[in-house]
Amino acid sequence: MASRAASKSKKRAAKKRVRVPAPARPQAPQARPVVRAGGTGRVYAYALGTALLLGALLVGLSQLSVHQGKTGASAGTPSGGVTAIAPTAALLDGIPQRGNTLGSPKAPVQLVEYADLQCPYCSLYSRDVLPTLIRDYVRTGKVQLVYRGLAFIGPDSVSALRTATAAAAQNRMWNVVELLFANQGAENAWVSDGLLRSIVTAAGASPTRVFANRDGATVTRSLQSWASSANANNVTGTPTFFFGRRGARLERLVLSTLDVSQFRAALHGALHG
Repeated sequence: MASRAASKSKKRAAKKRVRVPAPARPQAPQARPVVRAGGTGRVYAYALGTALLLGALLVGLSQLSVHQGKTGASAGTPSGGVTAIAPTAALLDGIPQRGNTLGSPKAPVQLVEYADLQCPYCSLYSRDVLPTLIRDYVRTGKVQLVYRGLAFIGPDSVSALRTATAAAAQNRMWNVVELLFANQGAENAWVSDGLLRSIVTAAGASPTRVFANRDGATVTRSLQSWASSANANNVTGTPTFFFGRRGARLERLVLSTLDVSQFRAALHGALHG
């Protein structure tokens, strides 16, 4: 897409508040893809749908399940099965997890990611960039990763994020998140309770505990906190990244492409600057 179209898309991005999705959201509207300009190239992002950005933070008003009618196996994975179980386990095995963080709590630099679990470019980052960052920066104790989930693309975003967030209590959120990205399917047509149970089990967490807690107050507070943080930092699309020294104000990572070299440059500067 030409830079002129990118500029127009950026100007049209709504500057409104992110609303935390309640446990129930029947027929959520579609998110709209945009191109966000950065430097001389481009970064693809999913814009926060304006219909989901309106109103105050109204949570917990409805306790109806967003998962009604979706208890079968996912059509988004081969034979309804979960893929990438072994590679995901190998990627994350032995790395400290606590809640939504991955890596040593003493790491001098943090890299924060805002992402929707249905965002295809977030999945691209997960596949093509994240493994190198984990190998070179997280396992070596230099960088701690922080995941802040948003759910605006539709009901599958809500159920997936609530499930992944509930797994944080067992320090398995990152395993669930990465397996969801690896098994991502057609928008709002792939997340089922069957798939989620399989992924949670493959991630090494208790699906009984996760499903009991995913619509609870603790998960809702996490989603509310991440949405508030996204609003405060003017996050209008995913994936969006911030980085910096621990304890200092984090800086937005402006990317021209989802290439690992740009992440390397930013993290190197934060580590040695």
